[in-house]
Amino acid sequence: MRRWVIILLICLAGFWCLLGLPGRAGAEDPDYSPLCQELEQSGLELLNSGLAYGVPYVEVKVPLGGSVTSICKSVPSLRADFNRCRDKIAFFNALHPLYIKNNAGEANSLEADTLRIPLDRTLVPEIFPAADDSLAPYDKFILVDLGKGFLALYAQGELQRVFPISGGTPEKATPLMDFKIIKRDEEHWSNIYDTWMPWALLIKRPYYIHGGALPGRSDSAGCIRLFPHDAEELYHLVEVGTPGRIIQTSQLELTYPAFFCR
Repeated sequence: MRRWVIILLICLAGFWCLLGLPGRAGAEDPDYSPLCQELEQSGLELLNSGLAYGVPYVEVKVPLGGSVTSICKSVPSLRADFNRCRDKIAFFNALHPLYIKNNAGEANSLEADTLRIPLDRTLVPEIFPAADDSLAPYDKFILVDLGKGFLALYAQGELQRVFPISGGTPEKATPLMDFKIIKRDEEHWSNIYDTWMPWALLIKRPYYIHGGALPGRSDSAGCIRLFPHDAEELYHLVEVGTPGRIIQTSQLELTYPAFFCR
């Protein structure tokens, strides 16, 4: 029995090494407990911690009336680096920083029940590979990953930009497909949903990539929404005829109870 216990411990140690995660507390491991303590002292409930796209995070429950902005204002170390922290958290959660959590389901409200707070804001999430040889023949290529919740723009196989998105709901799912941009429209108005869709790129009727609301979950009627400023940037980087693909893969994420906050 003792022999099998030793073998099991060796296997677990190797598993943690392969993941690139600290197997135990040590001087060489980053200490994220001060930020975790600040989050708890500000009244937030810590649920889990994990690693998403190479960035350690802690997941917190969003209180009613809370937002990315209010959380950054209430936590001293986040407040000290407010603009960067707000933008990093908003990007990480595909959520507008001003949207407020409520129970009314109102437009432009925070609909997710939890938020992931990056614990190391110097790290850039590695959501897509920096190079993709299969996309090298294309001058520009748009890759939309509904599972990850992000859009990538490649140029001759080299990653140029990554933008958070909100895709279709389960009832009105965004189709997985190859596409080419058919039309560009700075000020598009949807006749179907009677709504404004700025910086719109028509990819297949009636589906567009456009600026709009990102409430922290898939929320559209099938279109791909970006933050308006991201949609404007993408609009000016692509042309009619730019190809793309919509896929759905799993999030590159590991979760475990409060690992990084011990």
